[in-house]
Amino acid sequence: MKKIFQSYKTLPTDVWWLLGADVALQLINAAFALLLNYVMIDHGYKDYDITSINGNRYLAVLICAYPLTLISERINLKNLLLIGSVTAPLLSLATLWCIHFHISELLRLVTFLWGVSFSLVQIMALPILMNITTEENETEAISLFFAIGSFTTIICGLFNYLANLVFPDFSNISLLALYCFVACFGPFFIYKLNDIHPKSKAEQVYRTTKSDWRKIGEVLIPVFLIAFGAGFTIPFINLFFKFVHNVEAPVFSLINTIAFVLVVLGGFINPIIKRKLGYKFAITFFQSLAIIALFLLGTTEWIQGYAYAPLIAMGLFIVRQPLMNIAGPLTTELSMKYVGEQNRKLVSAIISAIWSGSWFISAVLFSILREMKIAYSNIIFITVGFYILGVVWYYLLILKFEKSTSTS
Repeated sequence: MKKIFQSYKTLPTDVWWLLGADVALQLINAAFALLLNYVMIDHGYKDYDITSINGNRYLAVLICAYPLTLISERINLKNLLLIGSVTAPLLSLATLWCIHFHISELLRLVTFLWGVSFSLVQIMALPILMNITTEENETEAISLFFAIGSFTTIICGLFNYLANLVFPDFSNISLLALYCFVACFGPFFIYKLNDIHPKSKAEQVYRTTKSDWRKIGEVLIPVFLIAFGAGFTIPFINLFFKFVHNVEAPVFSLINTIAFVLVVLGGFINPIIKRKLGYKFAITFFQSLAIIALFLLGTTEWIQGYAYAPLIAMGLFIVRQPLMNIAGPLTTELSMKYVGEQNRKLVSAIISAIWSGSWFISAVLFSILREMKIAYSNIIFITVGFYILGVVWYYLLILKFEKSTSTS
């Protein structure tokens, strides 16, 4: 165990400050992922209304992703991060206010701005992270970056469950407000960062070539397949548990805590898995198992009348999460290495745009499908189909990457 954590000690101080700021942001992200849909249900919103409103957040990231890369070439990136870390918790509180008073049209605008505020940190963080690390510890830094979402989900999930036991009258919306206030510490970590100045004009002369765009396209195809598929399920999986298996927010929070403990453990052994087994096994094998678990999770709707169905569904969810998430940092690292250092910021922005754009479209389609009374299981199977195509493409991309590195 000591050997596993030894390599993390060499990470630069700025990495830890950046990760600290991301913890504050992801605290909101995790808490809202666990509870926001339940809060909206409590305030009278239908599942198709919830998905439609949430889609505005993803639309915001889609719109501002590329402009952010252009702006980032001209100003101190620390200022962008600072703006995002200040506005995210404030807009999160505004979202709760709109839900409480059921001001739906203003809620759509606020969720859009909320997406913009998150983009200011999330889109820029990964390229910055890779620039302030070395080849020897970039895998550790990326693994930690991805583990933060899991770590905050564990904290939020456990706290939500215990709060419900100790203070049963403490509402879900009050819990989310509490997380927003805690997240206001985020700007402190950004303030401690060294200035991240834009490149000089001499360093900005590089232009993306036709060959670069070919590589970028090859990287983006599996991202789109997996992102588009995930958009039908991941943001709304708590709706599946609520309406199919009658799992309430505290229990859903608890199973997420268990699942993401496994995700974090898997994230810490990511570098070892990659170095011993390579991308081919570490990515495609674990993702394939996750797809099987997700398919079986969808089939539990067929047996929802049985008392054991919720237990099977929760068990499959707990298993699926670490299997799919363990490959996340590795697919990102593979993509960034494949396109080259000069294209990383561009690719990071496009990937964020693809995820958000895909989730926006998926949210719209999900809303339509649910309004048509399409079963949750059939919607989950759409995700399974796109996941399969994405994993096959990643396998082919790994073969190309291994061939290019062996001949260089």
